[in-house]
Amino acid sequence: PTHVFLQGGVGGLAAAVAAALRQAWGDAAPRVVVVEPHLAACLFESARQGQAASVEIDDETIMAGLSCGVPSPMAWEVLRSEASDFLAIDDQLIPPTVRRLARPQGSDPAIEAGESGVAGLAALIEAANNPELFQKLGLTAQSRVLTIGSEGVTDPDIYARIMQDDA
Repeated sequence: PTHVFLQGGVGGLAAAVAAALRQAWGDAAPRVVVVEPHLAACLFESARQGQAASVEIDDETIMAGLSCGVPSPMAWEVLRSEASDFLAIDDQLIPPTVRRLARPQGSDPAIEAGESGVAGLAALIEAANNPELFQKLGLTAQSRVLTIGSEGVTDPDIYARIMQDDA
Protein backbone atom coordinates (compact mmCIF):
# COMPACT_ATOMS: atom_id res chain seq x y z
CA PRO A 1 0.00 0.00 0.00
CA THR A 2 0.96 3.63 -0.46
CA HIS A 3 -1.30 4.77 2.39
CA VAL A 4 -2.82 3.19 5.48
CA PHE A 5 -5.81 4.84 7.19
CA LEU A 6 -6.09 3.77 10.84
CA GLN A 7 -8.56 4.42 13.63
CA GLY A 8 -7.15 6.57 16.44
CA GLY A 9 -8.74 6.30 19.91
CA VAL A 10 -5.85 6.26 22.40
CA GLY A 11 -3.56 5.27 19.54
CA GLY A 12 -2.75 1.64 20.35
CA LEU A 13 -3.94 0.03 17.12
CA ALA A 14 -2.54 2.83 14.97
CA ALA A 15 0.85 2.73 16.71
CA ALA A 16 1.12 -1.05 16.47
CA VAL A 17 0.31 -1.07 12.76
CA ALA A 18 2.57 1.94 12.03
CA ALA A 19 5.48 0.30 13.86
CA ALA A 20 4.94 -2.99 12.03
CA LEU A 21 4.86 -1.18 8.68
CA ARG A 22 8.13 0.58 9.49
CA GLN A 23 9.74 -2.73 10.55
CA ALA A 24 8.57 -4.48 7.40
CA TRP A 25 9.30 -1.76 4.82
CA GLY A 26 11.71 0.67 6.47
CA ASP A 27 11.84 3.97 4.63
CA ALA A 28 9.48 2.57 1.97
CA ALA A 29 6.67 2.17 4.54
CA PRO A 30 3.28 3.53 3.45
CA ARG A 31 2.00 6.90 4.58
CA VAL A 32 0.09 6.45 7.86
CA VAL A 33 -3.08 8.51 8.31
CA VAL A 34 -4.58 8.42 11.83
CA VAL A 35 -8.34 9.04 11.94
CA GLU A 36 -10.44 9.87 14.99
CA PRO A 37 -13.75 11.53 15.82
CA HIS A 38 -13.87 15.31 15.82
CA LEU A 39 -15.57 15.06 19.24
CA ALA A 40 -12.63 13.15 20.75
CA ALA A 41 -9.54 14.14 18.80
CA CYS A 42 -6.74 13.73 21.35
CA LEU A 43 -4.21 12.43 18.80
CA PHE A 44 -5.04 15.22 16.35
CA GLU A 45 -4.57 17.75 19.14
CA SER A 46 -1.34 16.05 20.21
CA ALA A 47 -0.01 16.36 16.66
CA ARG A 48 -1.07 20.00 16.55
CA GLN A 49 0.75 20.74 19.80
CA GLY A 50 3.75 18.50 19.09
CA GLN A 51 3.31 16.67 22.39
CA ALA A 52 0.79 14.37 24.05
CA ALA A 53 -2.34 16.38 24.76
CA SER A 54 -5.69 15.61 26.34
CA VAL A 55 -9.04 16.90 25.16
CA GLU A 56 -12.32 17.33 26.99
CA ILE A 57 -15.16 15.21 25.66
CA ASP A 58 -18.30 17.29 25.94
CA ASP A 59 -20.54 15.33 23.57
CA GLU A 60 -20.35 11.61 22.87
CA THR A 61 -19.43 10.48 19.39
CA ILE A 62 -21.20 7.69 17.51
CA MET A 63 -17.71 6.12 17.34
CA ALA A 64 -17.85 5.11 21.00
CA GLY A 65 -14.79 2.86 20.76
CA LEU A 66 -12.74 5.88 19.68
CA SER A 67 -14.15 8.25 22.29
CA CYS A 68 -10.86 8.83 24.10
CA GLY A 69 -9.68 12.11 25.50
CA VAL A 70 -6.17 11.04 26.50
CA PRO A 71 -3.62 9.40 24.20
CA SER A 72 -1.60 6.41 25.32
CA PRO A 73 1.90 7.75 26.12
CA MET A 74 3.56 4.73 24.49
CA ALA A 75 1.34 4.93 21.40
CA TRP A 76 1.93 8.66 21.07
CA GLU A 77 5.71 8.15 21.08
CA VAL A 78 5.36 5.84 18.09
CA LEU A 79 2.77 7.93 16.25
CA ARG A 80 4.61 11.21 16.62
CA SER A 81 7.35 9.84 14.39
CA GLU A 82 5.52 7.26 12.27
CA ALA A 83 2.19 8.90 11.40
CA SER A 84 2.21 11.31 8.49
CA ASP A 85 -1.26 12.75 8.99
CA PHE A 86 -3.90 13.10 11.69
CA LEU A 87 -7.54 13.63 10.72
CA ALA A 88 -10.59 14.38 12.83
CA ILE A 89 -13.86 13.41 11.14
CA ASP A 90 -17.48 14.24 11.82
CA ASP A 91 -19.96 11.62 12.99
CA GLN A 92 -22.13 12.22 9.91
CA LEU A 93 -19.59 10.32 7.77
CA ILE A 94 -20.10 7.07 9.69
CA PRO A 95 -23.67 5.93 8.88
CA PRO A 96 -23.25 6.09 5.07
CA THR A 97 -20.00 4.14 5.38
CA VAL A 98 -21.60 1.44 7.52
CA ARG A 99 -24.47 1.17 5.01
CA ARG A 100 -22.09 1.07 2.03
CA LEU A 101 -20.33 -1.97 3.52
CA ALA A 102 -23.59 -3.68 4.47
CA ARG A 103 -25.15 -3.08 1.05
CA PRO A 104 -22.30 -3.52 -1.40
CA GLN A 105 -22.55 -3.13 -5.14
CA GLY A 106 -21.99 -5.97 -7.53
CA SER A 107 -20.62 -9.21 -6.18
CA ASP A 108 -18.76 -7.73 -3.21
CA PRO A 109 -19.62 -9.47 0.05
CA ALA A 110 -21.74 -7.68 2.65
CA ILE A 111 -19.80 -6.60 5.75
CA GLU A 112 -21.47 -5.81 9.05
CA ALA A 113 -19.11 -3.26 10.56
CA GLY A 114 -19.26 -1.22 13.74
CA GLU A 115 -19.19 2.55 13.93
CA SER A 116 -15.62 2.83 15.22
CA GLY A 117 -14.31 0.19 12.84
CA VAL A 118 -15.16 2.20 9.71
CA ALA A 119 -13.50 5.49 10.67
CA GLY A 120 -10.51 4.96 8.38
CA LEU A 121 -12.69 4.03 5.43
CA ALA A 122 -15.02 6.97 6.11
CA ALA A 123 -12.04 9.33 6.05
CA LEU A 124 -10.79 7.83 2.79
CA ILE A 125 -14.23 8.26 1.18
CA GLU A 126 -14.31 11.87 2.40
CA ALA A 127 -10.84 12.48 0.95
CA ALA A 128 -11.93 11.00 -2.39
CA ASN A 129 -14.79 13.53 -2.46
CA ASN A 130 -12.66 16.48 -1.33
CA PRO A 131 -9.93 17.39 -3.87
CA GLU A 132 -8.04 19.61 -1.43
CA LEU A 133 -7.88 16.90 1.26
CA PHE A 134 -7.08 14.28 -1.37
CA GLN A 135 -4.06 16.31 -2.45
CA LYS A 136 -2.92 17.15 1.09
CA LEU A 137 -2.84 13.44 1.91
CA GLY A 138 -0.69 12.75 -1.14
CA LEU A 139 -3.35 10.57 -2.73
CA THR A 140 -3.38 10.02 -6.47
CA ALA A 141 -5.23 7.80 -8.92
CA GLN A 142 -2.35 5.33 -8.50
CA SER A 143 -2.55 5.20 -4.69
CA ARG A 144 -3.13 1.83 -3.05
CA VAL A 145 -4.89 2.37 0.27
CA LEU A 146 -5.28 -0.08 3.12
CA THR A 147 -7.99 0.39 5.73
CA ILE A 148 -8.58 -1.94 8.64
CA GLY A 149 -12.07 -2.78 9.87
CA SER A 150 -11.34 -3.03 13.56
CA GLU A 151 -14.75 -4.12 14.81
CA GLY A 152 -18.00 -5.73 13.86
CA VAL A 153 -21.39 -4.67 15.18
CA THR A 154 -20.85 -3.79 18.84
CA ASP A 155 -24.17 -2.04 19.44
CA PRO A 156 -27.06 -3.78 17.63
CA ASP A 157 -29.49 -0.93 18.37
CA ILE A 158 -27.25 1.74 16.82
CA TYR A 159 -26.53 -0.54 13.86
CA ALA A 160 -30.25 -1.12 13.30
CA ARG A 161 -30.93 2.64 13.38
CA ILE A 162 -28.11 3.29 10.92
CA MET A 163 -29.43 0.62 8.56
CA GLN A 164 -32.98 2.04 8.69
CA ASP A 165 -31.78 5.55 7.82
CA ASP A 166 -31.35 6.04 4.10
CA ALA A 167 -30.14 9.63 4.39
